[in-house]
Amino acid sequence: MSNKKFIIADVFTDTQFGGNQLAVYLDGNGLDKATMQNIAREMNYSETTFLLPPESSGDFRVRIFTPHEELPFAGHPLVGSGFVIVAQKMKAWSAPSTNVRLETGVGEIVIKVDITNDQPGFTEMTQPLPVVQSVWTDTARLAKALALAESDIASTNLPVQVLFNGIPVLMIPVASLQAVARIKVDAAGLADISHEAGAKTVMAFTMETLLPSSTVHCRVFAPVEGILEDAATGSANGPLGFYLVAQKLVEVQPITRIISEQGFEMHRPSILKIAVEKDEASQQIAAIHVGGNVVISGQGELFV
Repeated sequence: MSNKKFIIADVFTDTQFGGNQLAVYLDGNGLDKATMQNIAREMNYSETTFLLPPESSGDFRVRIFTPHEELPFAGHPLVGSGFVIVAQKMKAWSAPSTNVRLETGVGEIVIKVDITNDQPGFTEMTQPLPVVQSVWTDTARLAKALALAESDIASTNLPVQVLFNGIPVLMIPVASLQAVARIKVDAAGLADISHEAGAKTVMAFTMETLLPSSTVHCRVFAPVEGILEDAATGSANGPLGFYLVAQKLVEVQPITRIISEQGFEMHRPSILKIAVEKDEASQQIAAIHVGGNVVISGQGELFV
């Protein structure tokens, strides 16, 4: 039997017990996939990560597990893992920022950790560019699975799309903050739609916000992953930024900055900052970054 140390991090928040919980195992050596999956189920957070030696040019290889399955890519687990690596001094760092290169199932992801007052701070990831995978047209069935009126979706006159950046997400525009707040998920019904649409996660969003500083308010559900609702979803907020720029729901700039609020209905308020870069020559989206603050809330050991 060996002891495996883990760190508990709250990701996309500057307040303990906000954001999205993450367990980061600092040394995944000697653990096979089945054991990692059992540990993730034992932790029962939306994701648990395991740090391993790199296989190519990265600083670490990272494996990401929900309680249900392994993921090739995810947002808050990579942002949180990058922050923990710097906070635990697992990589030498210096001001004003340090990059951590993480090898994932979709390739190398760069995590930039700002260093402020000799401490790690705001942490940002560069994501794979999303592509439109498909369009979902049965808004009546989708609304029913969310306990909404069809008009709550249809009245936006915006497409319901599956965007893929490593994790396929079904993007659902909703007319009002009030409608988003009253969503009650039919898990089986939404899981069926997710399977048919080829989506892993489902994001409902509105341009009405709780905080005056925010751009967009969202909720994310993943019944096919065994997660009814997620408090902060970096992998889905990158495609959200892409969608808002592509549909011109925000004032498009060479670098369009978007503040997304999530998790408020779960009493785990999360703030995600999205930057969408456009190429000046082609006017195409060239890069997407998603970042936020991270708070380390605890540590422990698991006997394996």
